[in-house]
Amino acid sequence: MSFFKRLLNHNNNKNQNQISQKQEQKKPLKANRTIVLTRESADGIITFAKSWHPNEGILILRGQHLHKKGLVRIDGLVVPPFASHGPYYSGFPNYDLPFDLSYVGTAHSHPGGTNRPSLQDLNNFFGLVSIIVSFPYDDNCIGAFDRNGKSLALIIS
Repeated sequence: MSFFKRLLNHNNNKNQNQISQKQEQKKPLKANRTIVLTRESADGIITFAKSWHPNEGILILRGQHLHKKGLVRIDGLVVPPFASHGPYYSGFPNYDLPFDLSYVGTAHSHPGGTNRPSLQDLNNFFGLVSIIVSFPYDDNCIGAFDRNGKSLALIIS
C-alpha cells in the first residue's frame, strides 16, 4: 500500500471528534515581551517630551522584534510627518508613513503626571509597544505597554 493510501486510510479511521495528544498538550502562547531601550533613545524621548511640554509629543520607535528571545529592542526614533500636538492629545496619520518594517511602536508624553495608557491611547495603538513618559520626564517616569494596556518589562541600556 502506498504512503498516500495509508495516510488517507489512517485519517478515515480516526474519530473526527478525537483530539490528538500533540494538540492537547499545546497551550496558547502569551506575548510576554521585554522592551530593551537604548540610552540614546530614552534620552531622545525625554528631550522630545520636555520640548513639547505642556503639550503631548509623539514619536515612532524603530528597532527589532526578536521573537525567539521575547525581546523588542528599540534603537531609533522617528518624528512622524504631519503630527498634531495638544495638551490632551497627540497623533499622526498612519497613511502618510513610508513602508518600513523596522517600526515597532510609538512613544508619547503625558504632561498630566501619569504614564498609564488612556482609552484613546489603546484605541490608536500602533505596532508592538507603546512607551509613555510622564511629567517630570525622567527615567523613572517611562512605562512600556502592550496593545491591551498591560505593563511590559522595560530595560534601559
